Amino acid sequence: MKPADVPPAALEFIESAEITSKVKWYIEYGLETKSIEAKFKLNNKRHSVEFDTLGTLDDIEIEILSKELNTNLKKSIDIALSGNCSNHKISKVQKQYTGNQNVLLSLLKNQDFAGNFTTKYEIITSCENESKTEQYEYLFNDEGKLLQQFKIIFSNSSNLEY
Repeated sequence: MKPADVPPAALEFIESAEITSKVKWYIEYGLETKSIEAKFKLNNKRHSVEFDTLGTLDDIEIEILSKELNTNLKKSIDIALSGNCSNHKISKVQKQYTGNQNVLLSLLKNQDFAGNFTTKYEIITSCENESKTEQYEYLFNDEGKLLQQFKIIFSNSSNLEY
């Protein structure tokens, strides 16, 4: 997506964060939703800032390693995944922040931030059941309670892939 096509409010938020690395813009389609995402690297970590189609901030996601999860949280997530899958492999973990736009802007600027915000964890995993492997996106709260689960549906390609 070209920056000229990005909603002005989303563009202003990213510009006010003073990000020095290259920002790439994407449209993300869900089954019933559509959002705008700004993706960039900051402090050697991949960041994704998601907006609705009007440019209102939804959340900030920072990719982390699964070993960065605290022991109790990781244990709760593994128990939940084991209940849904006979075998699973985590391929991506993102720490997700939602809340007041000014608080989240401070987070991006690496300033001390205080105020109301919520931390959740988005987990992408390969889930094996009955000799079939599918990918899922799970959302957990900061205590490891499963909040949402989505099956990842890949769009069909007009090219043969092998």
